[in-house]
Amino acid sequence: MSEPPSPRTNASGSLVSPTAMGGIVGGKGFDFQTRYAVCHLPLWLQDGAFHQIFSEGTGDIDIRYLQDGKSTRKHIQTKDHEVSPSEFKEVIEAFRRFDAGMPGVYQQFTLACPSLSAQLRPVETSLARLRGAKPFYDDAASALTSTKDDVDERMRKHELSNEQIQFIHEKVFIEVGHGDLSHDERALELFVARLLSHPEFATKIRAMVQPAYAELVRRVGASKGIVMDKAAIEAVIRSAVLGTLSQEASVTVWIHNWTKEKFEPSADYELDWTASFDRAARRVPLSDTWNNDLVPQLDTLRKQIMTIGAVRTIQLRGKCALSSGVAIGATFPAVGGWIFEIPQPPAKENWRSDAAPTTGYALQVEIVEGRSNGTDLVLGLNIRGDGRQDVIRYIEQTGVAPNAFVFMSPPNQGAQSIGGAEDACAMARAVRERLGEILKVRQLRMTRLFFYGPFALSVFLGQQLTSIGQIQLFEYQDPGYVPSCLLRT
Repeated sequence: MSEPPSPRTNASGSLVSPTAMGGIVGGKGFDFQTRYAVCHLPLWLQDGAFHQIFSEGTGDIDIRYLQDGKSTRKHIQTKDHEVSPSEFKEVIEAFRRFDAGMPGVYQQFTLACPSLSAQLRPVETSLARLRGAKPFYDDAASALTSTKDDVDERMRKHELSNEQIQFIHEKVFIEVGHGDLSHDERALELFVARLLSHPEFATKIRAMVQPAYAELVRRVGASKGIVMDKAAIEAVIRSAVLGTLSQEASVTVWIHNWTKEKFEPSADYELDWTASFDRAARRVPLSDTWNNDLVPQLDTLRKQIMTIGAVRTIQLRGKCALSSGVAIGATFPAVGGWIFEIPQPPAKENWRSDAAPTTGYALQVEIVEGRSNGTDLVLGLNIRGDGRQDVIRYIEQTGVAPNAFVFMSPPNQGAQSIGGAEDACAMARAVRERLGEILKVRQLRMTRLFFYGPFALSVFLGQQLTSIGQIQLFEYQDPGYVPSCLLRT
């Protein structure tokens, strides 16, 4: 969300005014705005007149259409939250200033947000009904006079002037229902569905078009204040889609924790962390080592792999701690198109993170209330056994009570509770969805995570943990737990 525009009007048409530069300088609301643009590009590209997108030109997103040598422009203001009546009025007034600053340049102004406040919803629904009925009564305009009067009265209740109301009728459109754009994984699903509806990509499969999302997010996010034309956008998508043809040209990564061994196939990249792990004492690194040394090495590794092209499949080998698995997955998330192939004994076949998830997976969830003013959740994932009492005992010893304890597990616990890659993928996704829902309801942004399960599942889980705030991982260190790394998703 960009800050509400300043009341100043002397520079309302300037592209270097504080209002127009707000998103470039401050970057506030960057993710939501970028996701909105990326998820709408497959739709805009199907319009033959679509010509250019200009992010942070006179606000959030400007779209230019060009047909028969004539340009039309639309300005879109995005908000990543529910819009109140006072903010709605500010947005309308900002639209009017933009329109006055560039007379005749913009033909449409759009407010896009997850929802409007309860007080404003009657305005949006009645305005949409009026506009939807106009084509039917195009030869009898007077038939809608009373409807328009009712719509106007609803707007006046929110202290909108006659001038503002007339401007809304002429140029303003309201888009609600964009809540999914607050989450990368949901935005990815929307993007893929829309791109597969594009005639050029309709014959492709999901795995081929998915990498285009991450690449467009990167390109659009890096293009604030820079015009991107249709040809450039299509080139980005085609390159990402065609690049998937070589996706199975994988790279092999060895990461050593407890021991340094040789594996097959040979390593393209290798990280040796054995100096930070004590196998004899079963001691893991201190939190500072995780956060300031080991996790940054993973980020550097990701950047190195990305320089070689479109390869997104990683054959991972190594004897690693479970915290390492979650951190590895989080560094190479599923929304970025990354795929892991990992041995998981005693399974004969390696587990892959792109396996089709088990349908109807019945994740078990138990919530134990903590302290009402607690600021985080404690999440225990019980896969190979019931660790509830150990987790609760440890947390009580720390003296920092959570808002709630949440324990999640497969339908059945034990060594065979995860039957294969399909179960692992299903559980990782189910955990992400339920955790996100619980955090949202309780308005929390911090989770303390305790995981006891297969290493491959820890990696798959890390790949799914995006856009849910901070996650502090813990590692079992007999006779209790110690904090390991802090992930910022």
